[in-house]
Amino acid sequence: MPLTDQADRRLLLLGILLLGLALSVMVYYWITIPNENSFGERYVNSEVPLIFPFFVIMSFKPITLTVYLIFTGVLLILEAIKERLRDRNTRPIKIILLLVAFASGYEVLWNFFAWFTAWQREGGVLDAIANTTHEYPILPANFNFATKIIFLIFALSLYGSLLLGKLERSKPTTH
Repeated sequence: MPLTDQADRRLLLLGILLLGLALSVMVYYWITIPNENSFGERYVNSEVPLIFPFFVIMSFKPITLTVYLIFTGVLLILEAIKERLRDRNTRPIKIILLLVAFASGYEVLWNFFAWFTAWQREGGVLDAIANTTHEYPILPANFNFATKIIFLIFALSLYGSLLLGKLERSKPTTH
């Protein structure tokens, strides 16, 4: 078995493991905090118990850990399968990913401007303002939770489109 196949399998396995760990964190807090006033609040108002050497971090929320795990897991999986993607027509997927990156990038910028504006108007601790909600008729969404998820979508779609573009450029050209 070539080294790259072994390395790709390790990357794939580690990526799947990290996604499973992210799911475990989400399920754990969903079970331990069954009620919330706004969607995602349980993942923002809790603290992850930290172990050495991470106990020096002042605030580590479940949504932060989950976003890091998902981002790293997806990157590892994409890196593991990129040689398989090279032979496929990925241009439509790249276009969709760029559209998603554009839309989510806009939302991230809007959220940060909204946070800053609220902070300028109301003052106080920025984290307390960041934990306010978007008011929707069905269930309001926690602002901090929504921004982290939207930024995750932005980063992954941008990375995916860049990876596919790089693979497209590295294909041998036939004349």
